[in-house]
Amino acid sequence: MRKLVLVDGSSYIYRAYYALPPLTSPKGEPTGAVYGFIRMISKLLNELNPDYIAVIFDAPGKTFRHEEYKEYKAQRKETPDDLRVQIPKIKEIIKLFGIKVLEKEGYEADDIIATLAKKGKEKGFEVYVVTPDKDMLQLVEDNIYVLNPVTDKVYNREKVKEKYGIYPEQFIDYLAIVGDPVDNIIGVKGVGPKTAAKLLQKYGSLKNILKSLDKLPERIRKAFEEVQDKLEENMFLVKLKNDVPLEIDVEDLKKRKTDWEKLLEVFEELGFKSLLKELSKKGKNEKEEKAKQKSLF
Repeated sequence: MRKLVLVDGSSYIYRAYYALPPLTSPKGEPTGAVYGFIRMISKLLNELNPDYIAVIFDAPGKTFRHEEYKEYKAQRKETPDDLRVQIPKIKEIIKLFGIKVLEKEGYEADDIIATLAKKGKEKGFEVYVVTPDKDMLQLVEDNIYVLNPVTDKVYNREKVKEKYGIYPEQFIDYLAIVGDPVDNIIGVKGVGPKTAAKLLQKYGSLKNILKSLDKLPERIRKAFEEVQDKLEENMFLVKLKNDVPLEIDVEDLKKRKTDWEKLLEVFEELGFKSLLKELSKKGKNEKEEKAKQKSLF
């Protein structure tokens, strides 16, 4: 079965940025996020060895969710300046690795990933979504997995149940109940992850919970009643869109050859001495392997 890997580029960049101390190039430009990103994407390529791969980013500007809910993600901080200036270089390097970079105005990276994961499964791919974002667990089903790059844990349906007490198809309801302060989504006050999971285990869905409010303990019933008119909005905000109109097909995501020579130039420019040594060796080994294969025929 062919393997399709979809990387949440925005979360990768932030993880790379905060994981390392500030680094600078010989010219004094910030390079910590670039270096960390390269390390992470190289590890991913070595471990998964995907046939098809794309790194997906959030496009600048508002999305369709902001149009419906002005306060959506209003509390999020602006991207730090020293990180923002590194993003174009990161995208350039991704392309030199032979990997597609995708983003679309008006949509979040998560929606593009959801759309491509669905298309990939329909075409017979084994799909790996690489992200630490738990919201993406709603995508998990047969042949669609979520790989958390922080823990290296791969989630299938049973792993999601084991971790959260619910199945992926209940995850949208779960997120609507618990909310997300980072995205400014207000959940049911006083109903945390464990209680939300127990309620969904018993009633199956948020819709059924709301139909059974009279059966709930008074404190929980009142908590749901206070935000009942907001829960439908929460469902809209947390549900990923899997029908984003894209100008690209899954077949277009086949990994191309790595441009070793250009990568060496970029690493030299950025002062990545350890990566230069590793890359030179890797490029040489790859060329030798191809030469051997040619000699066999």
